[in-house]
Amino acid sequence: MFKKTLIAAAVATLASSVAMADVSVSGQVKTYFVTTDATSAGNDGKDWAPVTDTAIDFKASEDLGNGMSVFAQISLDTDAINASTTDTTTNQSSEKDSKLGLKGGFGTLVMGRMETLSEGAVSSMMDDGGALESPLITGFDRYDAIAYVSPTVNGLHAAIAGTTNGDAITTTDKDGDGMFQHIDFVVAYDNGPLSVKVARADIDAADNSTANYDVTTIAASYKIGALKVSAMNVEKDFDDTTADLGDDIYRLDYTMGNNSILLGHRSNDAGTGGTSNDLTSLKLTHKLSARTAAWVGVRDVESGADQTHFGMIHKF
Repeated sequence: MFKKTLIAAAVATLASSVAMADVSVSGQVKTYFVTTDATSAGNDGKDWAPVTDTAIDFKASEDLGNGMSVFAQISLDTDAINASTTDTTTNQSSEKDSKLGLKGGFGTLVMGRMETLSEGAVSSMMDDGGALESPLITGFDRYDAIAYVSPTVNGLHAAIAGTTNGDAITTTDKDGDGMFQHIDFVVAYDNGPLSVKVARADIDAADNSTANYDVTTIAASYKIGALKVSAMNVEKDFDDTTADLGDDIYRLDYTMGNNSILLGHRSNDAGTGGTSNDLTSLKLTHKLSARTAAWVGVRDVESGADQTHFGMIHKF
């Protein structure tokens, strides 16, 4: 009887420790075709280019007790073709997340390679598959960073992140860049159908450079039944006399059973001497299941580089 009790206790202890650790594998396979009307003479723009966006995510978490837990994520981009091992801005676009963090009553602290707050938390609200998002933000890509996310109180929370692999310190900068080269923060409020987000990114383009700039993003969305309305304003302010840039983006999403329609428009203020590049996007998506969807869409671009695209995505 005593031996049986010991065995039962050992099994219970093992089951408890296994339950505390959680590992999952997920990802997506996304394939689509796109054709772009060329603005150059002699090109009819009828060539269809295949595109893939395939990734695998490994996630793990463990309960540390006392209301704390640790989590980790490794995302592999199977489409990446850049084999260089150097961690430069050029490579950032082909790299995915690799981060480790702690959660508790104090909030969330996370370190590693991750998407910037302005890009991942705010600009993604306007993602129609690529082109509708503001180009003033999409160039931020991923960086090695340290980020903190506060607890949510009455629908309000804030986050701040600093990138640790920006431009190198030069001899002309006697004070150095310190630990963080770029600073990015977000304040978000969510209450039922209403969501409001404000982000600010301080970008150090180069040491002692007048090309340094700030990007301020204000976004809001409201859901009314099957209709969701979203709006966003993006302002890029340079530190010198370079003309400031701005984008106003609007989006409507309407769901009808397994079908959804996306209608979006980006109004681009290119500034003095710039080139305006307004864009209108229309996309129809049909859900074949909870994890599989097919779509067809068009993008009307003021510059003449209009696009037609269609494809499928499966998430697992």
